[in-house]
Amino acid sequence: MGKMTENAIRVLFNYGKKAFQGDISLKEAAEKVHEDCPEVAVSSARHYVKWYEIMRNGEILTWNSNSELLLYYAEQIIRENGPEAGKAACRSVLKFSVHANRSELADEVHQLADKYHLNFNEIMESANNSQQEYGENRSHSASLHHIQSFMDWKGFSYEEGLIENFYLCLKAKPFVILAGISGTGKTRLVRLFAEGAGATAANGRYRQVAVRPDWSDSSDLFGHVDLNGNFVPGAVTDFLEKAANDLSHPYFLCLDEMNLARVEYYFSDFLSVMETREMKDGHIVTDPIRVEDHGDLCLPENLYVVGTVNMDETTFPFSRKVLDRANAIEFSFVDLMPPEGETDLEPTEPLNLDNDFFRGEYLTLRQCLVEEEKEKIRDWCMILCQCNDILKKANAQVGYRVRDEIVFYMLYSRKYGLMEEKEAMDREILQKILPRIQGSSGTVRNMIGELFQFCAGDYEGLRTDSGEINRKMSRLLEEDGENVRFPRSAAKLASMMRRYEEDGFTSYWQ
Repeated sequence: MGKMTENAIRVLFNYGKKAFQGDISLKEAAEKVHEDCPEVAVSSARHYVKWYEIMRNGEILTWNSNSELLLYYAEQIIRENGPEAGKAACRSVLKFSVHANRSELADEVHQLADKYHLNFNEIMESANNSQQEYGENRSHSASLHHIQSFMDWKGFSYEEGLIENFYLCLKAKPFVILAGISGTGKTRLVRLFAEGAGATAANGRYRQVAVRPDWSDSSDLFGHVDLNGNFVPGAVTDFLEKAANDLSHPYFLCLDEMNLARVEYYFSDFLSVMETREMKDGHIVTDPIRVEDHGDLCLPENLYVVGTVNMDETTFPFSRKVLDRANAIEFSFVDLMPPEGETDLEPTEPLNLDNDFFRGEYLTLRQCLVEEEKEKIRDWCMILCQCNDILKKANAQVGYRVRDEIVFYMLYSRKYGLMEEKEAMDREILQKILPRIQGSSGTVRNMIGELFQFCAGDYEGLRTDSGEINRKMSRLLEEDGENVRFPRSAAKLASMMRRYEEDGFTSYWQ
């Protein structure tokens, strides 16, 4: 953003500290910065505010940053938090100086360390080979924030937490569904996320396939034999083979408009084989997909499939077989206003992440039942048991597969510090449990009411049989939103109840 004023630096620091302390969200902090300093765009403010947390943890962000701001942050952290925190902050700035090849910045870190009697050699030693360290042992939070900055630079801004959520979904199970109205950026999200991680169409590690309404079996994807006896490759035959020969890198397959045809018809082989994943010799392998006159195809461990869908009268609904195997992320965030303030962001280079960053670490619940995590896993499973007791009343309960994948999601979020525990569970209830609900019976209505009470609190007003329960739900969320246990899920349930009361039928897909 060019030269940054001293006032803007102070404002960014203060809101960065508030966000780090949990007094305000990153999104709110960025908006407050823009209100106080209109010359700082919200997207840039989010990046600079995040630097406070990064420096407190001694980590690194690679997006172009203002040297004066980094030095100010480091000096204030030394003054306010002492020498150990100061060393971490200096280490963070030093790592960035090496990455960005800013020797002058490294010299200024040295001067700052001398000023406050910090051992610069110790700081330098811990920051040595930072480029190699960043490539081999990269902070997940910092990498995802870099991808977010890359997407901002490309001109696409998504709601706070979406990138972390998308990543956790891929990590828990390499099959994700993005649903929402047309034009909300679902396909663009997949493409930019993959590109930000180093997988592009140019290097052959990103493939976008437009699903056709006439697809009725797997031959359109994996290949078939024509009337002359010649093998005709499918839309992803070569892509799967290339991925299988390059396991060190992630490969992203985007099935655009996935439900223009019945998913269960053309995707049945994939859905079936995906459930055969097991660990052998340090790699995740599956049973093969049999392709006539071509040989077997496997689903390599570095393949990540994302389907984009529009839920309207022109598309097919999903069966529970599909929903059980995917996280369904609903897109509802749309900001039609053009960006304010700064529009000439400096270019943000994509990363080149290896497959270890994305590959799941668990395939079964038993693998993650280590002693230090047992209590947390039992707490999460208890929440799912309580949900299941309500879902059973409408025969909508979940099974072991859903339980395991929710636990994996929660563990990854906890391990990498990507979300608060309550927010992570809220998103998983929203994405793995609520999409199963649909119907017109009184049982479905009562179930939605009970789930809302579970997510929002034991609200007595919902126990009556009077109409317009959704208004009572909405009023509760508006008046007592801070105390709601799982706000995203509760809001969705209120919306589903509104549709039930208006149309006599409801579903997750509105």
